[in-house]
Amino acid sequence: MKKFITVVPLQKRGQLNPYIYRSAGNELLDSARPTRFPILAAVRGYVRPGETFRVIAVLQDSDDCRYNLTLLNQELSAFCAESGAVCSGAESVTVPLDDQVATHVATFQTLIDLTEDDDELFSCMTYGTKPLSLAVQTAVQYAYRIRKNVSLSCVVYGQIDRHGSREPGDWTASVYDMTALVQLDEIVRVLAERRVANPREVIGRILGL
Repeated sequence: MKKFITVVPLQKRGQLNPYIYRSAGNELLDSARPTRFPILAAVRGYVRPGETFRVIAVLQDSDDCRYNLTLLNQELSAFCAESGAVCSGAESVTVPLDDQVATHVATFQTLIDLTEDDDELFSCMTYGTKPLSLAVQTAVQYAYRIRKNVSLSCVVYGQIDRHGSREPGDWTASVYDMTALVQLDEIVRVLAERRVANPREVIGRILGL
């Protein structure tokens, strides 16, 4: 099954604005529909009409996150109504609002437990603290390695370009396909095991850079 894993943003109520995210390199991520959540660019690009999919949302334990989760579910419902796709809403994984190592290890394990053989995985590295985002991406990579017939189709990152302006109406949004960056970690591990002294050419050839 297609599973989309994201972190619910911590922005205060009223500060999480929708944008039209323009794709930088992956046409499937382009959409004319505004969203607050870059993971929905992947949902819109990869989920077929009538298809059943799951969204897993890591929710830090705060009122702001809980409110933002309702916004995510509203957008998911609208997408399903338009496309005929089936999703019962974001499945929240509630975690403490701290950056202790034990917290992130527990998050990592919980996300692993939510993956299965034959999954097609997607993730977003836009929101969350840096350690939390790292825990999420590590879980996705580990699931890809240990589950059977699992693919990692797209990792997205949403960026707001403020152009030095304080006015949100002047800001623009881009969504980047970071999948090759995640794949780079696996490639580097293999090259290191083989003692490849100059990996630049090999990496460029594999990733098509």
